[in-house]
Amino acid sequence: MLEDPGIVLSDLFGQPFTVAFLGAVLAHDFDTHRHLLNVGMLSVRVAATAGLSHAGIVKLGQAGLFHDVGKLHIRASLLNARHELSEGEWRILRAHAIRGEQMLNIRGARPIAAIVRSHHERLDGSGYPDGLRGLAISWETRLLSVVDAYDCMRSGRPYAAAISHDKAIARLDTARTRYDPEAVAVLIAALGAERVRREAVEPLS
Repeated sequence: MLEDPGIVLSDLFGQPFTVAFLGAVLAHDFDTHRHLLNVGMLSVRVAATAGLSHAGIVKLGQAGLFHDVGKLHIRASLLNARHELSEGEWRILRAHAIRGEQMLNIRGARPIAAIVRSHHERLDGSGYPDGLRGLAISWETRLLSVVDAYDCMRSGRPYAAAISHDKAIARLDTARTRYDPEAVAVLIAALGAERVRREAVEPLS
């Protein structure tokens, strides 16, 4: 539970570049802007549930708020493409993690930048941009990865319709080679939900 939600939220939006970044994302692509706000706010709840310090809660919340800011360098038509992407288009999309890191580093936000760079890394090494595995991925990053995936599934994507809370949790719960089960458990607790068991669920795309 947040000890003082007002202070946390004030600090969450306290970076001098927050308004400029979020305003630019809103002008560029509404869905990305909405996703950043969703992930930022839910990351605060998850960080508090995980028992992070005030500074840790704010850091993870800000990483959530800026994790896709690198998509400012990707044309909106590609972000919202419904066709099967070419390998070249996937390379452009995947570059957003490094772009975001660079944008934050320039502004002196290196601790946040490190999380942003790695938010698409996966436990089994199948993620990007560095192919990190297991504990080489920081705990904060593993938490953010779960929040990011959850909101993507709940909100829907151009190529996939939104799914229910139960189905999203079930998919995360069975993707144990990619998402940290402890991070998934923290998300479930933060949402005040129970773990959902399914005999068979569709794999995460």
